[in-house]
Amino acid sequence: MTDEPLATRTFTADDQLAFARLSLDWNPMHLDTDFARRTQMGAPVVHGIHTLLWAVDAVLRSSAFDIENIRVRFHQPLFPGEIAAVKVVSRTETVVAIEVVADSTAVAAIRLSSESGKLMGSSARGIALAPQPIAKAVDASFERLAEGQGTVEAGATDHEIEALFPALSDAIGASAVRGLLATSQIVGMACPGLHSLFAGLDITCDPAAEPARALAYAVSKSDARFRSLKIDVTGSGIAGRLEAFARQPPPTQPAMKEITARVRKGAFSGQRALIVGGSRGLGEVTAKILAAGGGHPVITYREGKREAEAIAADIMQAGGQCEIIRYDALEPVAGQLDGIGAVGCCYYFATARILQRRSGRYEPEKLRGFLNYYVDGFYNLCAALARNGAGQIGIFYPSTGLIDEKAPNVAEYVMAKAAGEMLAKYVGAFQPNLHVISRRLPRTATDQAATIGVASAQDALDVMLPIVYEVQQIARP
Repeated sequence: MTDEPLATRTFTADDQLAFARLSLDWNPMHLDTDFARRTQMGAPVVHGIHTLLWAVDAVLRSSAFDIENIRVRFHQPLFPGEIAAVKVVSRTETVVAIEVVADSTAVAAIRLSSESGKLMGSSARGIALAPQPIAKAVDASFERLAEGQGTVEAGATDHEIEALFPALSDAIGASAVRGLLATSQIVGMACPGLHSLFAGLDITCDPAAEPARALAYAVSKSDARFRSLKIDVTGSGIAGRLEAFARQPPPTQPAMKEITARVRKGAFSGQRALIVGGSRGLGEVTAKILAAGGGHPVITYREGKREAEAIAADIMQAGGQCEIIRYDALEPVAGQLDGIGAVGCCYYFATARILQRRSGRYEPEKLRGFLNYYVDGFYNLCAALARNGAGQIGIFYPSTGLIDEKAPNVAEYVMAKAAGEMLAKYVGAFQPNLHVISRRLPRTATDQAATIGVASAQDALDVMLPIVYEVQQIARP
């Protein structure tokens, strides 16, 4: 087959919203930047079913094909703003194999067959086709999800379906396309719901299936070890099985009440500290530790204003003091820190998204992106603090234990962190009034460490508490 794509497309935020209205899959993973950045993906992702429908329609527009069975595996997330390309991998009289590619990586593998697949969906048969509106994505225990069943209905009309996916509608009918739309709602809103990951589906266009607009579903198999679910579906002219994972919710950091119990009263009284990237994770914990000990953290955020405000509210409700400002480590420092006053110490948690799509073993552009944060951004801030500060300023630069582990798929991140470590050793020579402490941190329970399955990670408070005491010794008032 030719390497030339049949179609290309860049999905936008408006496309996300439009598809949510059609499918009624309003999962914030697709629509809310603040929510999505606290997940393993780190940013909103395109609805998998939107990718599927667009790709299949593009193939059918180029050449008609009699579809009885559709299978798809969603290998990686597709992000709005990326260029997605549809490529036909192979084609016979009975099977068309398709890939959706972004950044040289297959994000979805699709198989169309003119022969019926194994007719699944039996667990969902007999469920009353009376759809219940889902106002908010379900956030339930895995045990409850494993017993999930119900009925949903997509919001799209026949006219909308035929206008958006004309070739696919001609091939399998608007009712079956509506059923595929509804699978997005099942996974994203109902089961697993809020913390879902759509892995794939195997759907047969079943003439014997209930022709009603609604789609019934029932979990037929679950595995708590991997938090995986197999979900039978039937109705709206289709029958088959969905596969999904229930992701672990993003870690939450302890509230001020818990942290105050661990911090010596007055330990940081009179100390003013700049927490760069303090709206979540290690930065959040550090700010709360300082406030619990009587210090005054200045919390910066780049995107998470709501999160920074929530942290500030928790601190102040507990009787502490703090303030929040927006700061972008990739922009010139001048003007961004106006009005914060003199600080005795700084904690630098600014970071890029660590887990990124890979198209090769070593990618210079990714390294450059990480260096912008961990070397250039760090040095520029240090230089500004040295010019504006009085007396010794203690600075913490977090490195990573992954340097010692030689972890796969994060080579550029590790290289940039190692370069930042080396810079940290020399900052004092360049700026005598700065004293930088750098530590290789263990895997810690933060957003960036979130994974699909259960993974061991150290408590962020346990990790940061001794470090804060060490840094604060440098700049005692």
